[in-house]
Amino acid sequence: MLFYLVLLSKLSQLIYSLNFCENTISAKFRIVGGIDVLQKDDLTWMTKLISYEEGATEGIMCGATVIDDYWVLTAAHCARQLRTKSYIIATKESGRELTIKVVDAFIHPGYSNYTAKNDIALLKVSSNLKSKGILPVCLSENDENLLKNYNTGIVTGFGVSLEKSGNTVLLSNSNSLQQTSVPIIPSSKCQSTWDVLSFRSVEISSNQLCAGSYMHGTAPGDSGGPLLIETSDKKLIQVGITSFGADGLDGLIDQGKYPGVYTRVSRYIPWIEKIIKNSSSSLLSSHLFFTCFLIFVLNYK
Repeated sequence: MLFYLVLLSKLSQLIYSLNFCENTISAKFRIVGGIDVLQKDDLTWMTKLISYEEGATEGIMCGATVIDDYWVLTAAHCARQLRTKSYIIATKESGRELTIKVVDAFIHPGYSNYTAKNDIALLKVSSNLKSKGILPVCLSENDENLLKNYNTGIVTGFGVSLEKSGNTVLLSNSNSLQQTSVPIIPSSKCQSTWDVLSFRSVEISSNQLCAGSYMHGTAPGDSGGPLLIETSDKKLIQVGITSFGADGLDGLIDQGKYPGVYTRVSRYIPWIEKIIKNSSSSLLSSHLFFTCFLIFVLNYK
């Protein structure tokens, strides 16, 4: 019986616990217009999502953030493109990279590839990230006060790096994690801008955020990565997921004129909790079944 109680106690630890800022996460921030991230200790939750077909030499790359021991958060349009082989690449505090297989994907049931509504997905990985020194990003259940008190966000990613040299704009692939600050654009202004920009109806809903400025924003390859707010007490909180922006070079260069759009994470916390809880409960049930069977066998002997 003691064996059963101890094992049950261990199994109960499988139940998830999202990080809603109980612990302070410090950040010293100052990837379009970005700079290399030099301090990686606070950013172990930032990962690359790499996906490709068996035998292929090319694949897709997106950003993703660790939110729980076995779970990462990304954009639905990234998860929708998952190939035969999909991995996240995480970086430990030591700077050592870890490649971890994605074993399951949950795309929000309301996602529309046409309108980009509900552009959010959860990926489950094969290994316990916390045990490998990869801690989760901080989330917010209600970001109303955050968005009221702070009008500047931070974006991070591994996508295209953009530099301006005289009248020339240089684009290159980023080999390292980039970061930059972006003004958060009011929804009404973002909506009116997209009404002019788009040949099709783009509705900016309360489940989305807009951000960007001239030479500051996100780029191809940054999709699925975070929009964050750094609070006055140095908490770094993910409020958005990079979703979409305007096509073309002009859309990359000036994301104040052509706002980047981000999925608003707080609006999806109930869905996130439901997916993780259901998955954890299924895993716990299977372990309990095995434990009960093992106890029966031991007692029978």
